[in-house]
Formats: sequence, C-alpha cells, structure tokens
Amino acid sequence: MIWFFLLLTLSFYGSDHRISQSARYRHESMLLYFQQEESKKEAVSFWNRKYMFDNWSHYRNKLADLGVTVDSSFVTDMQGNPSGGKSQGFAYAGSYALSLNIDFTQAGLSDFHLFTSAVWRTGTNLSRDKIDNQFTVSQLYGSQTVRLDCLYLLKYFLDKRLSFKAGRLNAGDDFLCSPLYWQYVNNGFDGNPVSIFFNVPFTAYPKATWGAYAQGKPWEWLSIKAAVYNANSKIQANKYHGTNFTFASTNGVVWITEWQALVNQGKESHGLPGNYKVGFYYLTGSTHKFSGGFEKGDPGFYLLLDQMIYRKGGPSSDQGLTPFVSLISQPKDRNKFPFFVNGGLVYKGIIPGRTQDTASFGFVYGKYSEDLARAERAQGKQGPTAETVLELDYWVQITPWFYIMPDIQYIIRPKGLNTPNALVLGVQIGLDQW
Repeated sequence: MIWFFLLLTLSFYGSDHRISQSARYRHESMLLYFQQEESKKEAVSFWNRKYMFDNWSHYRNKLADLGVTVDSSFVTDMQGNPSGGKSQGFAYAGSYALSLNIDFTQAGLSDFHLFTSAVWRTGTNLSRDKIDNQFTVSQLYGSQTVRLDCLYLLKYFLDKRLSFKAGRLNAGDDFLCSPLYWQYVNNGFDGNPVSIFFNVPFTAYPKATWGAYAQGKPWEWLSIKAAVYNANSKIQANKYHGTNFTFASTNGVVWITEWQALVNQGKESHGLPGNYKVGFYYLTGSTHKFSGGFEKGDPGFYLLLDQMIYRKGGPSSDQGLTPFVSLISQPKDRNKFPFFVNGGLVYKGIIPGRTQDTASFGFVYGKYSEDLARAERAQGKQGPTAETVLELDYWVQITPWFYIMPDIQYIIRPKGLNTPNALVLGVQIGLDQW
C-alpha cells in the first residue's frame, strides 16, 4: 500500500474551474462507473480509457465499492502577446489537483458525503507582467501555491431534490456558473463572470471560505439556491495555504440566492435545452465609496441566459449551437465594475465526425465606475472607461482524458486606458488523470 499513498500524495493537486464546478457530478459518475462489472474487466487500450490511469489494477473498483472516489487533473495555459500591451512576452500557468469524495451509504448513512480538494498552482501572469490588462488572459493564474480548497459535508434528501452542504465552500462552484464558461481561457468567462470578484468578497476555486448552502427543486423545471459565506478576504492569503480556519469576519457575510428555470431538460423533453437564471447577492459589511466615506451594505443583481438554438443529431444529442449571455449590475458609487456583460456562441460537433470537439467565440465588456473615473481624474490620473475582450478557440478532444485547445484573444483598451490593444496567442492542454 506504500506505493499507493506515494502516488496519492504526488497527485493531490490542481485543476481548473471546469473540474471544480463539475466535481459533484464527476464523482457521482465515477462511483457508478467503477461499481459496474464492465469496469472490472480487462483494461481497454491506453488511448480509449475513460481515465488516463484507468482503474489502478482494480483498486478503484474496490474503493468505489466502499463509496470512495478520487479525481485528479492537470491543466496548463501557454500564452504570448506578439503585439500590444506594455511589452511583449510569454507566460505559462499550470494547475494540478485532486479531489476526494466519500459516500457513506455503505456505512448506513444514505446520501451523506464528505468532499475535499487541494490545489497546486504554478506559473506567471501575462496580464500583469506584460499586457497590464484587467481580465486575466489565463484563468489558471491565481493563488500560485499549494493550498487546501474545499472541505465540506453534503446531505441529499427527497431523492436528491433537496440538498444541504456546509464547511469550506466556493461560492463560484454553485452560483454565477455554467459549463459553457469552461470552453474559454480568459478569466472574464471562466469560471464565473469576473466582475463580481472586484466588487465583493465572492469566493471561487481555489479559494474557499466558511459557508452554508441549500438547493431545492420543487418542480423538475425549477431550481432554487441560497447560501451565506463568510466575508473575510484576509484568510485567502497564500501564506495560509487554505488552512486559516478562523470564523472571524472582517466585513460581515455575503448572502446570495439564484433561481433557475431549466427549459426542456426533463426526462420526457425533446425541445432545445436552455437555462435562465436570475440572482441577487448582498454584502452586509461596509464598502468604501469613491467619493469618500463608507456605505453600509452592497447589493448586486445578475442574469445568466443560455439557449440551444440548433441541434445536430437526435433529441438526446448535446451537439449543436448554443448562445449565452451574462449580465451583472451593482451601485456605481462603491463598485469598480457597476456594469459587466459577457456572451458568446458555443458549437459542439461543428466538424463532422468530431462529436466531442467544441468551437467557441465570446466577448467580455467591463465598464468601470464613473465615480471611480471621476476620483482618478481628480488626482491627475487618467480615468478608466471600459475593457473589452474578444476570444476565439477550438477544443480538440484527442482522447476521453486528453484535450488541446488553441486560443486567440484580443484585448481592447487594457484597464480602460490608452495602453495599446493586445493580441494574445496560446494553447490550453488538459489531462483527466484519474
């Protein structure tokens, strides 16, 4: 067993938003897969495996029978800006991770789970070091260190129509998120519409905080979520490596709720699927106003919409064209981005025979606060206007566990100033190891 724990330790890291936001579903899928007799047969060829390391000579089957699943991935972005920005250069960002889920059904606690994850991030920041723009061109840059991420208990009720979880949580795993955002590299999309992070202490992978979350589905077409999170940004410092477990709050808490209409997603539905979400959040603490002084409380409102408009294949096919848009609004007197919008087009299976490939185009527009710009000009500085990002990429699924995604971005008015527009060329590579 020594070799197993050594391998576990070496692989207990990283991942991107795609992995963090889909972790619950990935572990449920793995548990079902490794409990099946089919997975206990002789391993398929290396390139056709569901996971890169297969089932560890059937150890994963044995663990799954005990309710234990492990998920590990590696993702890297390699990018350069041949023109524009403050200067030209190249940057690498990498993210390794492992998440562990224990389903206690075999112990007599049905639908009760313990989940934890850890992260190791490395690399440099092209946006900060060369371009000097606001919306980071690599979503993998942030918290470049080894750190504990989530650690929580989850309980399902009523055939999973109702769920509660509490512990160290990422708000961005459950709110303001969509699988469509994973198709992009710029942090303006992936993993959440990024303006909220500049306005309130909203937590997302790989920075967790204490919180409690509930979700209910009163009807098949409606999902209701609500949560509360501790608003203490100091515990997120890299020096704590995610292990500062204080309950002390520096600025109250963040309350958030999201209501989602799931269109044509029922068992008997044959129409084109869509998701229509509306959300509201509120920071209870005080926020500094750009004109001076403080304001108690800080509300925010958002809309997330996506709707497939063309489908290839039969009624159950996930191939086709899906547009999306997200919009966030907050008061301009105390928030850096009182208006933010992004949107795009995602086409899965655009090339015949390449059913798992995805082509994506999107835009990000973040308008800086007029009150902030006025305060900057009063100090003799240039007042920022808005930053815009255009992104085009193509996800090539090489094997079930390996993909490559060439990516092009164009940054217009970095930080809303007169810095030259920047062209960014890059590639993302991902491995689903376990």
